[in-house]
Amino acid sequence: MRPVLTLTLTLILTPPVAAQAPARPDTTIDAATRAQVIENVLRRLDEGYVFPQKAAEMARAVRARAKRGAYDRIVSAQAFADTLTQDLRAVSHDRHLEVAYQSRSVRDEVPDAQPSAEERREREAFARRINFGLERVERLSGNVGYLEIRSFNFDAAAVDSALSAAMNFLAHTDALIIDVRRNGGGEPSMVAAVCSYLLPPNRLINKFYWRPQNRWDEFRTGAVSGRHYGATRPVYVLTSDQTFSAAEEFAYDVQTQHRGEIVGDTTGGGAHPGGMRRVTEHFGVWVPSGRAVNPVTGSNWEGTGVRPDLPVGAGEALRTAHLRALERLLGAERDKERQTVLRQVIDEVRNTSGT
Repeated sequence: MRPVLTLTLTLILTPPVAAQAPARPDTTIDAATRAQVIENVLRRLDEGYVFPQKAAEMARAVRARAKRGAYDRIVSAQAFADTLTQDLRAVSHDRHLEVAYQSRSVRDEVPDAQPSAEERREREAFARRINFGLERVERLSGNVGYLEIRSFNFDAAAVDSALSAAMNFLAHTDALIIDVRRNGGGEPSMVAAVCSYLLPPNRLINKFYWRPQNRWDEFRTGAVSGRHYGATRPVYVLTSDQTFSAAEEFAYDVQTQHRGEIVGDTTGGGAHPGGMRRVTEHFGVWVPSGRAVNPVTGSNWEGTGVRPDLPVGAGEALRTAHLRALERLLGAERDKERQTVLRQVIDEVRNTSGT
């Protein structure tokens, strides 16, 4: 999979809760390595962190801790990376910012750099294996559509065929639930591609400011190759506290455009995109070099997360949204037979457990 470039929001693939996380790589480090990593991390932040004043505050805090000997006894590379991450976030409160150690060489993600041919091949193979992040599409009882998106980590052109097939399948449903509870982020162009099926074309949904280039980028809805879902049928977006970055943008876009309701938990709170910058052969720092600016609010979800319209535990979000959709459809239905069917379905869903 190619590195996350400047126009990409971070991807964090969240494993199933029952899965045991694999052991992380580690090695022993000395004082010289610690000093080198600290200085190079702070230099990278000074060069590219989206808020220069905050980068200076982080530098003062970390250097003060180093002077007091706070890092002197850390000999584990992984523990050192984790500790630096915690100390930097204590100042910035930026969940995208992360110091990482890895056993293989760290790739330097230069802003606006193009992926190599090998990286493109890896990315294409990864995309096919996870079906471009489109995990599940189905028709729920009562003719409510359901689409689970696990990742937004693909550009609009790459995901077009799979996304149009999913939306064509959902075209005749009366309401739609889009599930991003296990989605850790991805690219704003894919967010715009999904929004394009819900909103009119050429609608400005988000802007990004990039400090290194002193540049603004806009993301708008566009034409779709599948069946447009229309602008009036009910839409519900499921969220959790693991919903992060570009997945949060999607929920925020739907909410601020008044296109649907957010159901679930408050999201993770990461609105600063960027990329991994190499600091030594095996250490890197993920530098948030941009910030999202929503055209409706003039702000974003950094630090606060996207607050749901209907707050419920993530485990109850699907059942809650399904009931919400059915009740809304029942309220608008005039056909007596259809009303009877919807009431029966509502009773059935109420008696099921959350998923």
